[in-house]
Amino acid sequence: MSISEFNRFQLEASKLGRNVVFQVTVFEKKERNKSRLYAETQCFDPLQYMIQFVIRDAPDLDGVIEAFAKQLVHRGFAPMKYRVKSANGSWDAWIAVPEY
Repeated sequence: MSISEFNRFQLEASKLGRNVVFQVTVFEKKERNKSRLYAETQCFDPLQYMIQFVIRDAPDLDGVIEAFAKQLVHRGFAPMKYRVKSANGSWDAWIAVPEY
């Protein structure tokens, strides 16, 4: 089994009139010719203190973003836009988060 960094993305969401930009690192776990993606991030909220988001067993990066957006909605955030880090280290343009 091996775990390596797969990619990074930033997602901007709004809650109670505040915009929060989440920096998410996505890891790839390979075992027995099978590869799955995992991601984890957290934020601090004045009402609930620390909120942790964990995504497990996503098939691809879009699956990670979809699962993260659904968790944000469940916790009262409104996901607005995201961007992915490109291979050369720069950030791609912001893209609107689709409705899931």
